[in-house]
Amino acid sequence: MALTTHTNQQLRDSGPVAAQHLLASGQLEVVRILKASLSKGDTLEFSGVPSKHGSTARGVRVRFTPDFLKAPPRFDAATGIIELFYPHRDHPEVRALLNGKGNRFCYFWRSERSGHTHAWLLSSQ
Repeated sequence: MALTTHTNQQLRDSGPVAAQHLLASGQLEVVRILKASLSKGDTLEFSGVPSKHGSTARGVRVRFTPDFLKAPPRFDAATGIIELFYPHRDHPEVRALLNGKGNRFCYFWRSERSGHTHAWLLSSQ
């Protein structure tokens, strides 16, 4: 599930402190997105490299579905793919991912005990 702009600002402002908090309460995967590798129908795929010590994430798959809120983000450890769901290509985070010329990252967090997940895309200007 993508974070709101306000929450993105809080994450940028807190930086390493927020990451340490997330690590203390679960698993954090971070991938630096390098290039688009597939655009087919309702799916976009991007390849990348792990961007945190111990991370195994190597790519992002974005799927467009009307039920995006019912589908939590997930991480497939076998393939290293973080899968995200959005309602359409015009979503601000997807547009930033597609049009971004700076660094692009995808963060995926899974809680240690309850299996809750959160994921978000960040792009530098």
